[in-house]
Amino acid sequence: MAELIDFTWGHANRGGHHDWPFLMALKQGFFVDEGINLRIQVVPGGDALAEAMGRGEIQVGRMGTPPFLAAVGNRVLRGKIIASSVIGNLDHFIFVVRPDIPEPAALRGKTIGVLSCGSCDGHLMRLELRRAGLDPDRDVTYKELWQDYGKLDGLASGELAAQLLGEPAVSSGEMRGILRVVEPVSRAEPHFQWGLLVAREDFIAEQPDRLRRLLRAYLRGVQYCVAHPQETKALACSHTPTYGPPVIDRALTRTLPYWNVTGQVDMQGVAVAVETMVSLGAIPRRLSPMELVDTSGLPINFPGGAL
Repeated sequence: MAELIDFTWGHANRGGHHDWPFLMALKQGFFVDEGINLRIQVVPGGDALAEAMGRGEIQVGRMGTPPFLAAVGNRVLRGKIIASSVIGNLDHFIFVVRPDIPEPAALRGKTIGVLSCGSCDGHLMRLELRRAGLDPDRDVTYKELWQDYGKLDGLASGELAAQLLGEPAVSSGEMRGILRVVEPVSRAEPHFQWGLLVAREDFIAEQPDRLRRLLRAYLRGVQYCVAHPQETKALACSHTPTYGPPVIDRALTRTLPYWNVTGQVDMQGVAVAVETMVSLGAIPRRLSPMELVDTSGLPINFPGGAL
């Protein structure tokens, strides 16, 4: 067997269901099949991960559209979208509040938890607050959680009044009575390409074969998870022991039907994301969706079938 090539894939956070295809691909040896010894490096916050990629410390990353667009628009990173992650749209991002908050308008004067102000939830929470009739710059206070993002301690203690969360944290909080679901963020913006796999432009140009092998292994992991939900449940339970099987089962039931299993990017959703970021004042200029995306590394013959 040929010697494996060490490679690091940067992630903007840890613990959500967007991790499960990577974990499954590692367990099943799909990256090894491609000659790659993959290491996952968590750089908390999409903005921090984009900065690390901009410095050349990481070549390929998993992050959300808002920090990626902010980094490219502000010339922090010369990068491209190479695929959608499984959480392609905002159906997967849930606006939650403490049970004692009767409606989002009651968040005035409260503290809201975000991964970081430059990460997905830092930007997208502003949409939800505007939708509630609040001024996101003046009516609330933000607490950046960094490596503690996804933990429910702040909501449980009463320090935080609201967050944007994904699974399985949402199901866990619901079952423990810590939070109440208001709505998925897709209610505020129904057509928005959210979860991304991204790469530096020079890596795409100089390492096209390695890029194809990375994406092929990842998509095999996605496909295996969907085809074997009980194995996925067991894997998720083993890697997130703080969540019991009922929580993971509920999370899988809620999310698997909406997974993006092909990696194809919703170009209209990218355009909406660009317009949203411009409207929020997060990027100084409109970026061309066509210039932001390079899916040349995706398997040509993969519509959800065998790779």
